[in-house]
Amino acid sequence: MKRFFYFLVASTILVSCSNENSDSEDINLKSFKDKISYALGADHARAISESGDPNYNKYNLDKIIAGFADGLKNDKAFDETCKNNLMKLYGPTRKGFDAKYADQGSECIGKLSGMIFNTSWKKNNGLDKLDLKLVQIGFKHAIQKRDTLIKRDEQSMIIQNFMFDMYKINGLNMIEEAKTKKGVKISKNGVVVETIKEGTGTSPQAGDDVLAHYILMSATGDTLQSSFDMVEVYKQPLNPFSLKSVIPGWQEGMPLMKKGGTYKLYVPYQMGYGEQGMYNPQTRRYDIPPFQSLIFYVELINHGKSGTLVK
Repeated sequence: MKRFFYFLVASTILVSCSNENSDSEDINLKSFKDKISYALGADHARAISESGDPNYNKYNLDKIIAGFADGLKNDKAFDETCKNNLMKLYGPTRKGFDAKYADQGSECIGKLSGMIFNTSWKKNNGLDKLDLKLVQIGFKHAIQKRDTLIKRDEQSMIIQNFMFDMYKINGLNMIEEAKTKKGVKISKNGVVVETIKEGTGTSPQAGDDVLAHYILMSATGDTLQSSFDMVEVYKQPLNPFSLKSVIPGWQEGMPLMKKGGTYKLYVPYQMGYGEQGMYNPQTRRYDIPPFQSLIFYVELINHGKSGTLVK
């Protein structure tokens, strides 16, 4: 996330050290809500303070903090004026740094960070579960590199548990909403199949080979994978697969589809990648997080008995 934030600041075309004002060093983080709010604010700030930005010591940290507070309340705070300010700060090559615009640029970096926090947690239905004052304090402390109210390893564990809980809640809500859609089919283990365009061919059976295009999305609609991109962007072939080798959600959902049809497949995390998720050792990140329920857009192109498509 840290690298992503720095890239985003630079891409949008694309702090004099702050004093150590102490806001209530006697802050008492009693509840889980208090702790997760502080921890998320601090973690978000480290996307800036630990990004490796060579200009960090030239920014006005107080302006970043003030901008974050503004962006946190207003998801339109980062506007065209801010984009222009960053253009002036970094120059057309995005590699310069004009100190005349350090204050305006610093505030806009904060606004962008606050806006990202606001929109991402709102989309994940977590914003109303946070104390935004403590989010701001955690952010301020981490920007000033003094976020010590909670030890770093404890912050990580709190954030991980909160995110896992949100995945579970959002997944359950997604499945329950899908069940209310007109004409859906539901498998014995709760996989929901919505028909977008009914096929006219036969349905795959257990163990069949299948050829299908798909878009994989999170429970909140973020695209995670796409076979269309694989073919059109990366020029890779669309390969058939065996239903014996895919997640249980596909094994139960595919027999409820017909060849030539287009469908949406709603998969509870227990029928997807479960509590383990899909970890990518090359990137050292999860391609699919633990407890993530999934949505698949599926175009069923062909199917056949085992060994007829997959050689």
